[in-house]
Amino acid sequence: MDLDYTLTTEEERKEYIDSLLKTYSPTTNELSLLADYLLFTRDCNQTKKERQENYPITTPNREQTIDKRQISYEGLVDKLENGEDGIYSLMTDSQEMKLDNKEPLTEEDKKIPGIAEGLKVIEKLEWQYKNATGQRRKNLKKAIIETWKQLYLIKSSHKMALNISTNKTQYLANIDIPEEIEWIDGEPWSESVLTLLNPDNVSFLLQYYQPLKQESWDLLETDMLWHLIDLENVASAALEQKHPLLWDILIWKVDGRSNKQIQELVLKNYGINHTEQYYSSLWRKRIPKLISKEVKRRYILKHYLNNYKTDSSLNWKVCSKCGKILPAHPFFFPKNSNKEGFYSQCRECRNRKEK
Repeated sequence: MDLDYTLTTEEERKEYIDSLLKTYSPTTNELSLLADYLLFTRDCNQTKKERQENYPITTPNREQTIDKRQISYEGLVDKLENGEDGIYSLMTDSQEMKLDNKEPLTEEDKKIPGIAEGLKVIEKLEWQYKNATGQRRKNLKKAIIETWKQLYLIKSSHKMALNISTNKTQYLANIDIPEEIEWIDGEPWSESVLTLLNPDNVSFLLQYYQPLKQESWDLLETDMLWHLIDLENVASAALEQKHPLLWDILIWKVDGRSNKQIQELVLKNYGINHTEQYYSSLWRKRIPKLISKEVKRRYILKHYLNNYKTDSSLNWKVCSKCGKILPAHPFFFPKNSNKEGFYSQCRECRNRKEK
């Protein structure tokens, strides 16, 4: 969603947002963006240096706003966090977490895999940001914010791994996990704190799979056991046949193998040698993303099968290469400018051809 940043007064931006909402229904994340777009005009205490930038990433007043939001946010999830920060940040793509370096990362933090590399990326992005203009400047700003966000997620995840206790796993094993799928712009979306559509949630569940499975094994009436069984089935479908190396890494990590041991096992079984940090990245990022992608695929298929008879907008399409009948959806067919709006070959066939 592109906004008009040439408007500088609160009244102008409010009028602009009112006219926009008459013709457009924003998502939850876009509503947060609109709020920030409007609130920024109230920041009148910028320094001279900050005023020289068109729209600085953070300002003193903006940081105070973030602090206030965090306090109320933590209060709402106090029962889940149980006095520890970071748990909920692993289970949601929230706008309320800190995105800048207000709490500096320590030298000890930089030893966590991924932190030092991320700081180098931010340094390069900030250097480019100083000399950028227009859309490139906006894209660089977004990239800097997202990179800081990932660094704090990594830090929180590491802290969680060091401090998780039996009481916490017992609590998590007994929580309700209601899930209601909404469709936004043709995409499945859920507010559930542990939805498998979110790779961060998948990463969290994989990291604590063993203690959670042990705690919930006899709790047939609770949600966690069945949620973990769903995770097992989807993980197997996403990885076992299509990505056997990643499947083996998943099994080894769940069994408690270290990255050093996995490095040796991969070299022995596949003849491939990568760094320990590489396997950590696969475990934390790539594997959860592929599992969430499979969850999304299943939701889209189910939605089309259940509703195509009553919803004329849900069409099917035959792949000209493999002959499969699949939903006419961007997940299955790349978009094209032709009459149908999609390429004749499905994504899998096109990807196989390109490889």
